[in-house]
Amino acid sequence: MAITGSFFILFLLVLTTTGSTSSVVGEMVTILSIDGGGIKGIIPATVLSFLESQLQELDNDEDARLADYFDVIAGTSTGGILTTMISAPNEKGRPFSAAKDIVSFYFEHGPKIFPPGAKPPFWAPKYDGKYLHKVLQDKLGETRLHQTLTNVVIPTFDMKKLQPIIFTKSEIANSPHLDAKMSDICYGTAAAPTYFPPYYFENDDGKGNKYEFNLIDGGVVAVNPALIALSTVTNSVEADPSFASIKPLDVKQILLLSLGTGTTADFAGKYTAEEAANWGLVYWLFNNNSNPLREMSYAANAIMNDYYISTIYRALVAETNYLRIEENALTALLPKWIMLQRLI
Repeated sequence: MAITGSFFILFLLVLTTTGSTSSVVGEMVTILSIDGGGIKGIIPATVLSFLESQLQELDNDEDARLADYFDVIAGTSTGGILTTMISAPNEKGRPFSAAKDIVSFYFEHGPKIFPPGAKPPFWAPKYDGKYLHKVLQDKLGETRLHQTLTNVVIPTFDMKKLQPIIFTKSEIANSPHLDAKMSDICYGTAAAPTYFPPYYFENDDGKGNKYEFNLIDGGVVAVNPALIALSTVTNSVEADPSFASIKPLDVKQILLLSLGTGTTADFAGKYTAEEAANWGLVYWLFNNNSNPLREMSYAANAIMNDYYISTIYRALVAETNYLRIEENALTALLPKWIMLQRLI
């Protein structure tokens, strides 16, 4: 979708009149969706910083936070971590991180989460994940899903059950075992195969029943979680009063902002059918410091989710309610240690 400055400002203006802190029946439901992409979470983090600052200026409120404006915030992998940072409460009951502080979080912790010089993941995960897990535990403590300040949607995949597990605040009443600690959810959605070990944890449903989770990266389910977020609103229209005015697929009343993490310009055109004609498993999985199969699958996932959503909004004459922001030429835009990390 083409992006123009005036379109983005229009989006901001609509948000200031539909914030979840003052929503009433008949107003629009607002959704923020954030793609997976490992350290490239810096890209949507920068957009979020700008968005929050503009909303503060428009509403003349320096304490305004993104969670005040979005009824649903969805995130996959690094997007799940971003989602949590802007929606989990601090000791004062406000989001524990302002959007402007998130970029510095990536620059401070990124080199330790993805240490340079890690060995290729032939026989074991490239990174042990211990530092990432510790940072999440230190930041989030005992905070659980039900405590988030707005409805969050974070996809993961359970490798033992062989099915997606979507951690959604609106589903806790029906599935109380999903009310896990946010640190566990965040690590689970970021546990990309070959990069981090799968993540096992147990959670109590509040009635003494134990549930086990064997999670890997939410990108296996949806690198771009916008369609899942849209489905969450549709599925919640009867159970959640805040969505009472929304009819299924009535996207004229759903404002959706979807943020990508970008693709590298050097990957497009990098491979040809002739070159790959003799590839076996090793070359498809490990080739020239990248994982071609993974990169192609993740790119297709993100693009097709955008395509489906664009089609729905266009068919219902609601194009201006959907905005997708994506960068397709990241080469030289980020420090070298960041560019070494692929689509995690």
